[in-house]
Amino acid sequence: MADEWTVHKFGGSVLRGAPDLDRLADRVSESDGRNALVVSALWGTTDRLLRAVDDPAYADRLVADLRAHHLMFAPRLSSGRDGARFERVLASMGIALEARRADPSDQRSRTQLLATGERLSALVVAHHLRRCGLDAHAVGAEDIGLVLNGRGEADSVDLAESESRFDRSALHGTPVITGWLGSGDDGDLALLGRGGSDHTATAVAHLLRARRVILWKDVEGIHPINPRWGLETAPIPYLTYEHAQMAATMDATVLHPATVGPCIMEGIPIEVRRLHDDTRGPPGTLIGPGVHANQGPIAASCTLDVRTVQIRHPPAITPGASTAKVLSLLAAKGIGVHASTQWPDGARLILDAPRLDEATDVVHASGSSVVDVGEASALITVLGSWSDPEEAAGVLEGATGAEPIDAEALRVRLLVPRGSVRDVLGRLIATASWTTGVA
Repeated sequence: MADEWTVHKFGGSVLRGAPDLDRLADRVSESDGRNALVVSALWGTTDRLLRAVDDPAYADRLVADLRAHHLMFAPRLSSGRDGARFERVLASMGIALEARRADPSDQRSRTQLLATGERLSALVVAHHLRRCGLDAHAVGAEDIGLVLNGRGEADSVDLAESESRFDRSALHGTPVITGWLGSGDDGDLALLGRGGSDHTATAVAHLLRARRVILWKDVEGIHPINPRWGLETAPIPYLTYEHAQMAATMDATVLHPATVGPCIMEGIPIEVRRLHDDTRGPPGTLIGPGVHANQGPIAASCTLDVRTVQIRHPPAITPGASTAKVLSLLAAKGIGVHASTQWPDGARLILDAPRLDEATDVVHASGSSVVDVGEASALITVLGSWSDPEEAAGVLEGATGAEPIDAEALRVRLLVPRGSVRDVLGRLIATASWTTGVA
């Protein structure tokens, strides 16, 4: 166990003030074996950098402000071992800002600018850990060989290419690795989407063959329903990899969509914990392998602002071919279709409401016609496992009054009037075993 790695990921939501660094150091010290950290930018930093990308006037004092902000976390950083690196990162921020001011379309300078948040955070965290007696050092994800699938912006880490370039020797002591970034497939710096540091952490765990990944959050685990609905639920104690991948696309989750993938092949467990909770108790949510039992609902999410559109096809053309044509044209326009049901002479589509007018034009251009548009609605997706999904859909319909749209072994989707979403979610809470009750 002494040689096995634990990869800790600390996001900006738990890096809000200097006391958080003490808690971070405690969590790392409590963890057995070797530890590697992946860090996001300090709280609020990325938002300020994103604003500066498109607002040069706002950028005028940004370098000085962020210098002072990071020194509030680590007052002796500028005069310590990493002082020169700290100043170089700040200087690179200034250069990127000037390049962006001169050419607002310069994507390379945009990427360089946004990456400085993680670079500064890694230096701050490593400095604090050294003050706590740990042999910590900051390292860029691109410097250890992490390669992303894309240029400039990417959806995921290229694990195969990263494996071939991985420099394990760079990870001595307690490495503090920059999240969110890596080398693009063109060799230049590239970024993952917001929240991508979770995926950086699991990719690093895959490369290290780590024994576990801990995602430290400001919540105790993954809740089955987004807390923004004001409905009280307990964290989900265990999620299989497959359910976690599905949940990552839902609004009830705290995971980046690509997070789970790198851990599946090696069977590496992912723990979601709250920073205030030490490592000796069970995690709020544990993600790992498992067999899907007939356990009923696990989580639910809501896609707001959808509309049903009923269309009629020309009589001389087969309905299937006409529906396929409409769906193809909508996809070409980037208009989301959440579900479709074939009728004998047409179809019903569930579309994103903000693009309803565009979708109507597309339907008419295809030769079909719109005969009815439903009221403002929402689509509730219920994750779970059922041996008989159709029966489960009927049970959920009876319990909630919502209309089932489709049913699969691991997912049932329900259509509800937009104004009834909270009520329907509350009924789910009242009838499901994975929740604690209504606030």
